[in-house]
Amino acid sequence: MAETIQLNKTVYGKVTYPNVINTEFTQLLRPQTEITSSAMTVDQFFQGYDDLFYEIPTEGDFHSHLELIKRSTEYVGVNQNTEEIDALLDEINQLRLENLTQQQTIDELTSSK
Repeated sequence: MAETIQLNKTVYGKVTYPNVINTEFTQLLRPQTEITSSAMTVDQFFQGYDDLFYEIPTEGDFHSHLELIKRSTEYVGVNQNTEEIDALLDEINQLRLENLTQQQTIDELTSSK
């Protein structure tokens, strides 16, 4: 019982291919009307954020102010206070060294009596 199946192959050239085949991946996107009807505007987002501000937990990995900070910082890619933080850390280290030196001086004066 041999059955013959005939296959047809259509070949498109470099010029006609984009005119015949959809290369935009539109089937992966929601229809535009669905996006605009359910999407929140930036103004609406911030109004909602203001309304819920004190109800949002301060810390936590999920739905917290800390999560918003982390996500926004990752997105922006820059910690805007880096220079100020570095300067403060340098000052802390300098003060620790001064404190250590003064403590050693106190120990020396106390032990020499």
